[in-house]
Amino acid sequence: MTFLPSLLKLKHGDFVPVCFFTKGSIINQKRRGKMSGLTGVFSRIDPCIDDLYNLLGDQEHLGQAIGGVFTRQGKGLFKAIHAIDEVPFLPRFGKEIEHLPGNHGFGVTSSADVQPLKFDTRIGSFSICVQGNCQNLQQLGDDLKSQGHNFREKTWDEKKVSWHYNKAEVVGEIISTGTDLVDGIKKVWQAIAGHGSINLLLLTADGIFAARDPRGTFSLTIGQKDNAYAVVTETTGLDNLDYEIDRELKAGEIVFIDSKGAKTLLNGNDQSKICGFLYVYTAYPEAVIEGICVEDTRDRTGAALWENFQALGIEIDFIAGIPDSGLGHAHGASCASGIPLRRPLRKKRGIRSYMYGSQRMRNYAAFHKINTIKAVIVGKRIFLIDDSWVRGTQLQHLIKKIGRCRPVDLTLGLACSPLIEICAFEESTRKPEELAARRAIVCIEGKPIDQIDIKSYLNPETEQFVQMVEWMRRDVNKQTDLEVVKRVIFLTTAQTIQAIGRPPERVCTYCWTGQM
Repeated sequence: MTFLPSLLKLKHGDFVPVCFFTKGSIINQKRRGKMSGLTGVFSRIDPCIDDLYNLLGDQEHLGQAIGGVFTRQGKGLFKAIHAIDEVPFLPRFGKEIEHLPGNHGFGVTSSADVQPLKFDTRIGSFSICVQGNCQNLQQLGDDLKSQGHNFREKTWDEKKVSWHYNKAEVVGEIISTGTDLVDGIKKVWQAIAGHGSINLLLLTADGIFAARDPRGTFSLTIGQKDNAYAVVTETTGLDNLDYEIDRELKAGEIVFIDSKGAKTLLNGNDQSKICGFLYVYTAYPEAVIEGICVEDTRDRTGAALWENFQALGIEIDFIAGIPDSGLGHAHGASCASGIPLRRPLRKKRGIRSYMYGSQRMRNYAAFHKINTIKAVIVGKRIFLIDDSWVRGTQLQHLIKKIGRCRPVDLTLGLACSPLIEICAFEESTRKPEELAARRAIVCIEGKPIDQIDIKSYLNPETEQFVQMVEWMRRDVNKQTDLEVVKRVIFLTTAQTIQAIGRPPERVCTYCWTGQM
């Protein structure tokens, strides 16, 4: 049962009500994206809501639990917040456009926390939405509480089976302790240094503050057209609305956006350590991150996978990608090899496996999300490519279905190294012990992971790495009587970084290497 109202449309001066979620609620289950997508729009002439609405719809893959939109008109603040895990953002908010006036506003598609939130403080009134994570959130909240701060919001943490503070509320309370908003944002970054990464937007009566974390783990980009400015987590959707990319905020940079444009209030640095997994999986292919097109990166990872495959000396009939996550990488492999790219799998667009209320129904939906095309598969030698190997559960189901179609030979290629850590800088619905590579290592060694030196398992040249990959290959075949997957090829972390096209020290590889 959940106590989230379907729509919170409040007049100026009202607060967003506290939203409670029980453990069984639609929000707290493993059905959400692990990130959040931020969008802000300032329009000189027209109402901002049309662009804001469409741009937020293009951020929904980053956060699929809660959507929130705030707009400003003079002194008026207009708000709408919805659950979007059952009904997607665009249809959910489509009827509210006319009720959100004003020339500037912002919003978020959130993975867990209810946001945006409004604050009336001694340094002024502002609303806030955030993207990112901090491992010391509970400690920060407890410290603020002991200093007299009050908290209205809580979010259910399924992994820890407990409630935790709302990140946006904790960050907003820290900002309120500053001498002004810029000083408050700096205090946030000081408080979470070494514990996470937070990007944020602040909405005031005069404009929008945008701030990118000093580590630069995630992107924040400014778009511009004749009479409007936008700031977005991911550039997806800017082209459709005639925005040109003006620039990406530097790590640690704070800007203020109003009718005059984007003015830097705090200079950033050139030492951003961008998340490598954005390029491999999370971002949409049309996104541009740190000046690099994601689709181009996936073409290069595919070409690198083909180089690794060639070393095996095996002939194949065609290359295929698991939809949609493997398609870009497979296209790159096909272009590099000259071998046809075919579609033996079809993804059903109407199914969202995370929307169902029970784990049994979610598993059912996940199993039926992809159909096989037997006529394409039967009797063929296939190089099947996906972005990554995380838990492997859905991959097991898919391999079982492919096995029923009787391919002669199947090689599985992955566009990055096996994941051995969950992300430290964003919300994750995964638990470390669920990762397939970790399960393999524990099974091989016969003892808990914290008693194992896993360094040798990260080096593709070692026997331990070979053993780990072989364990994973057998594991993915275990739901079928046939040995469907004959071999598995991973890109090395160095190969993935090279495909991204940034210096190694400028790419976060924590999920692949465990190194910050």
